Amino acid sequence: MLICFVALVVSNHIELQTGVSIKRFIDESKKIVDRQLLNQITNKVVIMKAEPKVKMKEILQKLFSQH
Repeated sequence: MLICFVALVVSNHIELQTGVSIKRFIDESKKIVDRQLLNQITNKVVIMKAEPKVKMKEILQKLFSQH
């Protein structure tokens, strides 16, 4: 029960701060995916970090703004 309440509070905070629905926030968040590539010759793993799209950067800027 407490977990559901906390999730509701967090999602409400995200919606109020960003002006974006929680569904849209989650959809944009899912687009940020890091990749791991395995070099089969050397057996080394290379991690490629994904850059957030412009829209997601704007949402995050609103979410973490100090005002």
